[in-house]
Amino acid sequence: MDNRKLKESLRSPRVLMFINFFPPSAGGGVYRPLSFVKYLSRLSWDITVITPRPGGFWISDPALMREVPDSVRVIRTGSLSGQSVLGNLNKKSSSRRSSSRFGVLRRFGEYFLVPDTYVGWIPFACMAARALTGESFDIIYSTSPPDSTHLAARKFTRRTGIPWVADFRDPWIGLHLRKPPTPFHRSIHRRMEARVMEADRVIVTTDWQKKVLDENHPGCRVEKIPNGFDEEDFSEARTAAATVDGADGSFRIVHCGMLTLGRTSGPFLDGLNRFLCSRPESRGRVKVVFAGARESDNEELVHRYGLSDTVEFMDNLPHSQCVKLERDSHVLLLIKHDDEKYRGLIPGKLFEYIGARKPILAIAPEGEAASIIANENRGEVVSHGSPEKVADILTRLYDLFLAGKLEEAYSLDELPSYSRREAAATLDAVMREMIDDTAGKQ
Repeated sequence: MDNRKLKESLRSPRVLMFINFFPPSAGGGVYRPLSFVKYLSRLSWDITVITPRPGGFWISDPALMREVPDSVRVIRTGSLSGQSVLGNLNKKSSSRRSSSRFGVLRRFGEYFLVPDTYVGWIPFACMAARALTGESFDIIYSTSPPDSTHLAARKFTRRTGIPWVADFRDPWIGLHLRKPPTPFHRSIHRRMEARVMEADRVIVTTDWQKKVLDENHPGCRVEKIPNGFDEEDFSEARTAAATVDGADGSFRIVHCGMLTLGRTSGPFLDGLNRFLCSRPESRGRVKVVFAGARESDNEELVHRYGLSDTVEFMDNLPHSQCVKLERDSHVLLLIKHDDEKYRGLIPGKLFEYIGARKPILAIAPEGEAASIIANENRGEVVSHGSPEKVADILTRLYDLFLAGKLEEAYSLDELPSYSRREAAATLDAVMREMIDDTAGKQ
């Protein structure tokens, strides 16, 4: 082996990562790639991240910057996104956006911004990547949503021939999760998805998505790496289990995360109202907190049901405070989209709730998420169209709380298989195999 090859074999593997949602941006799409960056760096990867400058997304958490290892090079670029335009229209709150305005933006984007409203980042990302052409990267990594991120990575990998792994946190949005506005748009999305399926590896998070891609793109190398929780978020001493003799004696239900046009608090609030009407003595002893970004419709529903004395909305919190809020709750509320197309999706928040080790009340259709909760006995699941069932379950949970038996009614053990550390170790193995495959062909 000559000296050049020896040096190559001894150096750390290098990965160039295209990540649109990255700290100080926050929200559910940030945590998986952030965990990959954090744990892959501990597995001796030399990491460069290309990401937009702050301001292109409507949620931020500057404290997350502390999670980015000092050894990671972050290259921030310009961007033109629909979200930044909407942000300029709504200066009042970074955690509350107008449902009507966002609906208009989404409809505009579906027609004119394909594949998504972040397509304006592609030229900036490609320009930044081209400036690195002389560097020796072993792997290109991209993650979606937004799906346009994969298109930027594809342009660079076609230019350089570097092996590419495309990580889908969710399926292709404009094709699988939203109905394209015209057959022409559908054909564009299908062609774009097919081009991304040319990646050397395609990573998905659910069995459902793997099945869909295996059927639609035979020959594509698809592997599943599930979402998870970061155990380091919960490494501090856990708060003692709350009881009726706790801080204020209230039964606390917490929802952390976004409430969007397709994921609304309405079904839960309807059931909560029915529960309080059937158990009037519980009013004042039940507190519900929605923490995080939301559409304005949710607050309007609270006023409509007369629940202002029970329900509190909190703006986007630093992630560490969300984790504390989850640990200090009695029940964690999970809301999934009420849409057949979303049935196969598993919200990343479910795994964080598993890490918090509190009973879960999920408003969700049948699917993988509901099955995890049922099979692991982590809580209760009810469909969107059953507000009376929501009321019944709230009655059960409240009675268990009063009896001091809430947590013992469910299996709340640690589940290491859903650890993001484990997910990163799997990705590490996949990418090192890709490097070995490439070396074997040379």
